[in-house]
Amino acid sequence: MPDGPRLCSASCMDLHEAARDLRAHLGDFLDRDRPDGVFHVQAGGPGSVPALADLEPPELHLDLLPETPTDDQQATLRRLGYSGNGLHWTHPGGWRLILTDHGSGWRAEQAALRDLLMHDPGAAHAYRAAYQAGGRPHADAALRPAALTHHARTVGLTPARQVAQLLTPLGAPWMFAAGFALDLHLGATARPHDDLDVIVPREAQPQLIHLLSGWRLDTPVDGTYQPYAAPLQPPHHQIHARHPDLPGVLMLDLLLSDLSGGVWHYRRDPRITLPLDRARQVSPDGLPYLTPEAVLLFKAGAAERDPRGKDEQDFRRVQPTLTAAARTWLLDALTLTSPGHRWLDALN
Repeated sequence: MPDGPRLCSASCMDLHEAARDLRAHLGDFLDRDRPDGVFHVQAGGPGSVPALADLEPPELHLDLLPETPTDDQQATLRRLGYSGNGLHWTHPGGWRLILTDHGSGWRAEQAALRDLLMHDPGAAHAYRAAYQAGGRPHADAALRPAALTHHARTVGLTPARQVAQLLTPLGAPWMFAAGFALDLHLGATARPHDDLDVIVPREAQPQLIHLLSGWRLDTPVDGTYQPYAAPLQPPHHQIHARHPDLPGVLMLDLLLSDLSGGVWHYRRDPRITLPLDRARQVSPDGLPYLTPEAVLLFKAGAAERDPRGKDEQDFRRVQPTLTAAARTWLLDALTLTSPGHRWLDALN
């Protein structure tokens, strides 16, 4: 009989071992030079919380590349004992496997909910009552506000403050971008985030390497990870930085940008710019961030895709807070880059 993965019950294979098996057999994207594999995997679901273990089987939430599992990847899951297809699988050892939707923000929300349920017996009791009244979707929705409050208190802007302290000596006009920038604009944590995006002038790379000594640094190149080697030249513009002491997010996503001449340049279309003193805002506690209209321009989606679910949510939250000048700028920029975009009606 050919060698293959050993099937066993939850008593002899816990979720940690199952996650290790997934990396071993599907491949680990972080091993570099590969276009597929496990990007991240974590325990989740009420069944992974000891106080709620009788409600459902525990889950593994898997970020897999490519986002739609290939036939070979599905065959590998079946060899590991999983049954199912697409995004939902079960294992005879007693757990479920859910392949996460990278654009919805669901993984980060589930992580925040699990953290609340693990650390607050009252929340776990409330979740049980909601689950018994209306099932899993009802219970998740009922506890979402409490999970966000808990996340804001225990994580919130902590990773941003740590990175700000790290980058203070940079001596260049860096700033937070994406979801964290919108949190700084709103003055509150609106949702959990998968990563922490920071805009850094491209020419600051030599200083950046020194400041990030001890971090794992990768460059996404043609759908694979390559070790970061300075200087990174256009069109490549990202450095994914990981450190075990960075809390609450998977990684720091450094976005090398053109800020020359005191001007912020939109990477996807050189016709669109903003004076840097308008593009770069500073929160009351001194954290710099990209102005919300520029963040939303990125979130509106590239030419080949529509806005992701979490980006739609961000637009609905932030759009009412835009100044008249910001609204007009975003309206003009979207009209130029994405005529017919569905956000235009809301901005008019």
